[in-house]
Amino acid sequence: MDFLLTVKLMAEDSLFNDDGLDQDSQLFSSNSGEMDVSQYRSYSSWAVGSLVLSLFGLALFVLLGSDGFLLYAPIQIVGLLLGMLGLFKIRRNNFELTGEKLAKAGISLSSVFFLVGGTWAALIYMTEVPEGYNRISFYTLDSEGATVGSPISQEAAKYHEKPVFIKGYVHPGVNGLGNITRFVLVGDLSVCCFGGQPKPWDMVEVNLKPGDELTYDMKRHRIWGTMSIDVTPRLAVGSTKEATGDKQMQGGYYRLEADGIQ
Repeated sequence: MDFLLTVKLMAEDSLFNDDGLDQDSQLFSSNSGEMDVSQYRSYSSWAVGSLVLSLFGLALFVLLGSDGFLLYAPIQIVGLLLGMLGLFKIRRNNFELTGEKLAKAGISLSSVFFLVGGTWAALIYMTEVPEGYNRISFYTLDSEGATVGSPISQEAAKYHEKPVFIKGYVHPGVNGLGNITRFVLVGDLSVCCFGGQPKPWDMVEVNLKPGDELTYDMKRHRIWGTMSIDVTPRLAVGSTKEATGDKQMQGGYYRLEADGIQ
């Protein structure tokens, strides 16, 4: 009889004792809370921005190559800095923010292609000028330093009848003429794309040697040859827009008898 009474009391105590239930509830509640924190963390905007900029810089790297380094390098630098800042913020506040992998990807892409692009651009810059030619740019030909009596600056005048190397874009005034050996070279990409009459010191009339020819494109070209200066008013090849329309192009101050083009 005593044994049966003891068993009954133990059963009642087990039935009404909720310690085990409380422990299970606490465990479930704790796990649920942890799941909620992980589930509702937001992506760091710094990390997302870093990845977006790194991919944009990569696209420019593929499209422009070494010639576009000065354009995409700042984008890659900003992408690198955003990634580092995003990584710092995520690790400091990982209960609210996520996106560490995005930040690391942005940092890696920006760093790698900044170094590759910079090395590539430096190597080409050091080796692109043929021996015996002087590197000049459209800044060299600018009118700064010119006077009323002489529209040619002293810096530009010293390259008259000298071998020079210059980089620029084909003016769209010859677009539609097919293969060409004469065209106007400009230094500004906006003029290259949209046309217009360049200023006389911002254009070079190029004559390619027999056997060299090209069709209009928007690529940056490297040209070397003998430059001459002529301020006599004249017409240049092509028009101020495409070859079939608008006004005839007016000549500039500079001509280049090209020995080669890339």
